Amino acid sequence: METRRFYDDLAPYYDLIFEDWDASMARQGDAITSLIESELGAPAGSPGAHRVLDAACGIGTQALAARGFQVSGRDLAPAAVARLEREAQSRHLIIDAGVADMRSLAATVTAPFDAVIAVDNSIPHLLTDGDILSALGELKRVLRPGGVCLCSVRDYDLVEHGGPSIHPYGERVRGSQTFRLRQEWTWEDPLHYQVTMVVERCDASGSSSVVQTTARYYAVPVARLLDLMSEAGLVDCRRLDGIFYQPVLVGRHPK
Repeated sequence: METRRFYDDLAPYYDLIFEDWDASMARQGDAITSLIESELGAPAGSPGAHRVLDAACGIGTQALAARGFQVSGRDLAPAAVARLEREAQSRHLIIDAGVADMRSLAATVTAPFDAVIAVDNSIPHLLTDGDILSALGELKRVLRPGGVCLCSVRDYDLVEHGGPSIHPYGERVRGSQTFRLRQEWTWEDPLHYQVTMVVERCDASGSSSVVQTTARYYAVPVARLLDLMSEAGLVDCRRLDGIFYQPVLVGRHPK
């Protein structure tokens, strides 16, 4: 499966997407924590102690367990989950981590959760409305009544569709090594495109590719995603801007 392979290939280098991964973890974790607690309220006597399921946890960029949440993490990519477990162990954090597809999530966790998140534009890896609806149904299924679902996505209404494009991240330094990263986009049709992520190692003799891996995305409009959230049975579905680095779509399990 190409999405699984994409994130397995990137797992050793995913932190290099961010200029400062620790600082990014802090910013993103703070933003998600604020969102969860503004939607649900802080638990009495134990701030941050809500049960949270990260349905596309990757290598752990939001670091919610560091904020006292009881965190379960699921991801399609085994190598990403393995790195998440190593990162959590190195930080003395406890996370229930496992491999799962969002479309069959409920069978892999012990529900219910107070909040479920799927951030970093993970939902658009599902290439049809039917697949997205299946995943959203699973997210709803694991929530308690009144629980909140948070999804962050790219606003594709602001993206130029069509020709190829290159999106560089610039250079990153890890120890004594320097890397250069970029995304290469190629559109298949008005709503689907491929992203090739290239990671190069740079030294005095030049650069050499260490990873070149490709995944597909569905450029689903935010308005359509909100409709699908409602169709999946979530209520009070809405968009929030200016809180996270991407728009956040919020929905609730009916009480």
